[in-house]
Amino acid sequence: MQFTISGLVLTPLFLVTCYLILRYNAAQLSLFQKITVGAFVFYSFAVLYLTFFPFQIQTGVYANQSDWLSRINFSLAADLSILPNLIMLAPLAVFYYLMAKKTSVLRAVLLGFLVSFSIEVLQFLSNYFLGGWRGADVVDLIANTVGALLGYLLIRFLFTVLPKRSFLRKFMLHSPSES
Repeated sequence: MQFTISGLVLTPLFLVTCYLILRYNAAQLSLFQKITVGAFVFYSFAVLYLTFFPFQIQTGVYANQSDWLSRINFSLAADLSILPNLIMLAPLAVFYYLMAKKTSVLRAVLLGFLVSFSIEVLQFLSNYFLGGWRGADVVDLIANTVGALLGYLLIRFLFTVLPKRSFLRKFMLHSPSES
């Protein structure tokens, strides 16, 4: 038996999450900060959608019968296909800088690595146990982590060269002096 779960199942969850977060913090957040939170929630659901959906489940004769180790790409050879992975977690580091009280390049890289590692492990497990079509890839893990590093360095650079009263600072959830 084989069936597919569409990414549309995320839509109600996305809307409820936005509503609850923005309602809970409505009095405490400015319009710009609400935009930051809403954009972060949208980004998070977009990453979920791009990395896991459509979610295919295969059982019986359709189940993936291959060796589990063959489902992990250990090759470090890279080409232009790494570009989407470089881009995917760069916004995560930008949101981290805008939303966290204390930030550092090491924490941004660690966050990018942990999120990417979690995605790869979940893709591997869904492939192994449910016969899905996504596999784990070491190059994706490295590219996502480097993307988080680049995103963090970019936002730090922008906040370094822009004036203290920059429009961009209105989107931060904390005072700039706390970074």
